[in-house]
Amino acid sequence: MNALPIPLLSFRARWRLMLLVAPLLAAGLLAQPHPAMAQEAGADASLTAQWQVRLEADGQGSDARGAQLLALLGGQEGIATAQDKVSWPSDGNGSYRIDSTLSPRGVLAALLRRLHWVRSASGEVRRGVPELLAASNQRGDDPATRMQIEQGRMLVSSGSQSASSAKLQSAMAPGGLTDPLTLSWGYLQRPLPSQPFTVPLLINNKVQTARVVPKPVSLRWQGQEIACVLLDARSEQSSATLRIWLRQSDGLPLQIALGMGERYGLDVVQTLVNVPEGLALLKKAS
Repeated sequence: MNALPIPLLSFRARWRLMLLVAPLLAAGLLAQPHPAMAQEAGADASLTAQWQVRLEADGQGSDARGAQLLALLGGQEGIATAQDKVSWPSDGNGSYRIDSTLSPRGVLAALLRRLHWVRSASGEVRRGVPELLAASNQRGDDPATRMQIEQGRMLVSSGSQSASSAKLQSAMAPGGLTDPLTLSWGYLQRPLPSQPFTVPLLINNKVQTARVVPKPVSLRWQGQEIACVLLDARSEQSSATLRIWLRQSDGLPLQIALGMGERYGLDVVQTLVNVPEGLALLKKAS
């Protein structure tokens, strides 16, 4: 079918149209924002981080022999792989979300189903400082545990509970509550800490008080010695430990070690495979 011909406007009609449009253009009502400017104003940085996961045994746990065997079975390639998908406001203000999945590999995949670990954390970033508002945690075939902060209260539910019963499991949310994911990725846009601090930390679905001691260290990563700040976090209520190596130049987490307690004497160690694309989009918050 041929297109219908469009009649040409007469000189008088075009003049009237210009008179109508000119004030709107002057007021900016018909102006379209430049695509690059619009994207820059509201864009989030999307990072996908790949991790290699291995077990390290210190030989000090009560079940140290079994722990060392598991560490050996993992071999050089490790016992698992992990992936973090991070959405972060490029200008340091806005919402953030982190989705993390750890999957066992090789011969241990069937033996360590509980090591399959799916986590998430989300909240708001203000001037580069993240505030945790929701988190979820699921190991193996267990139902997921979800935490949400509403009006200063922390609501906790499991996958088998309804929303009404979940509201019965609530408590006042401690100020500054964070989780391992947020603590690991939360220094991309702010100065790294230099003094010890105490923070309420979600560990194994429970709020524990963690003492965090920053230490300047060097980490061997991709064949080079990288200057880092090690966040050495230890729970005051249990034997749980969390160590995070943050690259000194930009706060990128290069390695994370989660202690499995005194019984096993094992650390689950995640090492970043490479620098995720999109990191350059993040700007230091002012």
